[in-house]
Amino acid sequence: MTKHIEAFFRTENDAESAKAELQKLSTQNEMVEPIPEQSRLTGVVPVLNQSQSSGGVAAGGVAGFGDFLKSDKNTSREDTPSDVEHLTHLLHFDVKDDEYQEALSILKNHDGHMDEEKI
Repeated sequence: MTKHIEAFFRTENDAESAKAELQKLSTQNEMVEPIPEQSRLTGVVPVLNQSQSSGGVAAGGVAGFGDFLKSDKNTSREDTPSDVEHLTHLLHFDVKDDEYQEALSILKNHDGHMDEEKI
């Protein structure tokens, strides 16, 4: 089986670098796309080290739940965490289940962000 992953990046270069490194895995349908500026991304958090437990991803695998990205034009800069600024590009791909954790590690190394519900 495969899992679909979507990761957000600050720059196209970051997304393309992650995509290039993912080539060592069994990935399919890799694509980097710009995120439309009017998109509101909430609940997107940095990808951190993930550990496999008997129930799946261990608790505590994502940054604090308050670290949501707020891209609303009315949001002040103080409301956006300094480490999670405007994300401009999306990388999405499919990866085999047994390589999922390694894919997350690659995304983390390239400062990828994911929807917290999908980590």
